[in-house]
Amino acid sequence: MLAKKFTTLYALCDDLLSRQDHYDWGLRAIKSVLVVAGQLRRSEPDLQDSQLLMRALRDFNTPKIVSEDMTIFSGLIADLFPGISISRIKNEQLEQTVRDAALSLKLQAEEGFMLKVIQLDGLLSIRHSVFIIGPPGAGKTQCWKVLSHAWTLLGNRTTVVDLNPKAVTPDELYGALNKMTLVWQEGLLSTIMRDLANISNKDPKWIVCDGDIDPDWIESLNSVMDDNKVPSLT
Repeated sequence: MLAKKFTTLYALCDDLLSRQDHYDWGLRAIKSVLVVAGQLRRSEPDLQDSQLLMRALRDFNTPKIVSEDMTIFSGLIADLFPGISISRIKNEQLEQTVRDAALSLKLQAEEGFMLKVIQLDGLLSIRHSVFIIGPPGAGKTQCWKVLSHAWTLLGNRTTVVDLNPKAVTPDELYGALNKMTLVWQEGLLSTIMRDLANISNKDPKWIVCDGDIDPDWIESLNSVMDDNKVPSLT
């Protein structure tokens, strides 16, 4: 019964929600929700299966739902799981640290922005690669900067290397073989990965591609951002 509700929700989302490039209602998204559900099961073993699945579906998908679709998505969740209402899991220490990090970076600790930072933290706990998307001025860059600073304040000193992938050519970004000399020219990403891998500590290390998404550079990252983590240059 829960599996039917799961697949029905995603089928309805695909039909009723607006068309957004970042929406994914396929097998990859289903697998991610199951990972979230597994984490919830281990942390709260007494929770009923229906409550657990509803929370996983809501908490995983809410960060990527645009505001115009939020009412429809909330209504679908309420219809498929009637009478179930569970509040979001709160990590008081993390939320206070995020607030302190924002203030230390001279930003306003506005509740909507703080929630986006917390949601980014939740996504990074289940996916090694995520997108932060939105219009210019929406606070995308400040979102990851605040979270990295918060992690550092909590003792996980976060090393961040950010670059604008549109500022260089794909060959400069990924590397290329010189057709004249047949010598491989190292790319920015492989050089950065090697430098980060040589850091001996186990603290978080981020490579942030902060710039417009373009098929010229993003297509080659499709597989490395997936769970197999294998680069496939095209």
